[in-house]
Amino acid sequence: MSAPLKTYHLPGTVSEALALAEQDYQLIGGGTDAMIRRKQYLESRPHIIDLSQIGELRILDYAGGKLTIGAGVTLAALVRFDPIREHYPLIGQAARSIASPVIRQTATVGGNLLVDNRCTFYDQSKNWREAFGACLRDDGDICQVTGTGNKCFSRNVSDLAPALIVLAAELSIRHADDATTRPLIDIYTSDGIAPHQHLDGGIITALTINAKPAHTWFRKLRLRESVDFTSLTIAATVSDDKIARVCLGGVSMAPVVIEGSIIEQPLEYWIRQALKLSQTVDNDLMSIIYRRQMITVFLEDWWSDLEMQIEL
Repeated sequence: MSAPLKTYHLPGTVSEALALAEQDYQLIGGGTDAMIRRKQYLESRPHIIDLSQIGELRILDYAGGKLTIGAGVTLAALVRFDPIREHYPLIGQAARSIASPVIRQTATVGGNLLVDNRCTFYDQSKNWREAFGACLRDDGDICQVTGTGNKCFSRNVSDLAPALIVLAAELSIRHADDATTRPLIDIYTSDGIAPHQHLDGGIITALTINAKPAHTWFRKLRLRESVDFTSLTIAATVSDDKIARVCLGGVSMAPVVIEGSIIEQPLEYWIRQALKLSQTVDNDLMSIIYRRQMITVFLEDWWSDLEMQIEL
């Protein structure tokens, strides 16, 4: 059994999809996570708008030093795309770290960027949640993790987001009467119940990247490599002028971004900032103590790689 569905829509263009989006709808790309959530009764909107047949969402192009990735491009296509292998290996690393090869054939870029935040006390079956007790994100009045009623700490678990954020990716968002462009980082909030903003009923059509950093780095922590969502993801870039951008995922309600000069700021600065800005609570399969320890371990590994490749 899954949540009741009234209508399944399969538009052929973004305009058609936007015209349908007047109802209480759920957008899906590959549906690899969205349909599981329906079976768990974590998603119950009666209308589904399937974007998988919209050709303009599947553009994947590299021209004039600019990379364009459609929101409907699959993770497998990212891994196979030669310009990404050559110019943006960070994106390929992030894509390969997600789920399994079979799932990556269907899962999309847009779906991963907008994947629902996760929490071990919420992402369970309907029967489990009813037996244990509802939380803020369901229909309860307290957070089952912290025991308080003022904030949901569900975790952002997109692995593409940290990689694309440090590459300064910009999103193209189409609405019924206009189109906007904004930095990817802007769509994430520190609200575990409403983790995305600035979409306003629009559809993400593509993202673009112009940056070509001198050094990139990626690492991900999870229990099982081909199954589990991230417990900690760190992506980092360093530009020619030694400015670093580090983004952490899986440890807070939104991706955590730290920027600075690797010449002026020692390793201790990056560790201190990462631990300070990560609003980590015990809502993951791995313990909070271990996850925070691994932030330090990963950043130490990143710094060691920098010392071998860049004069600090």
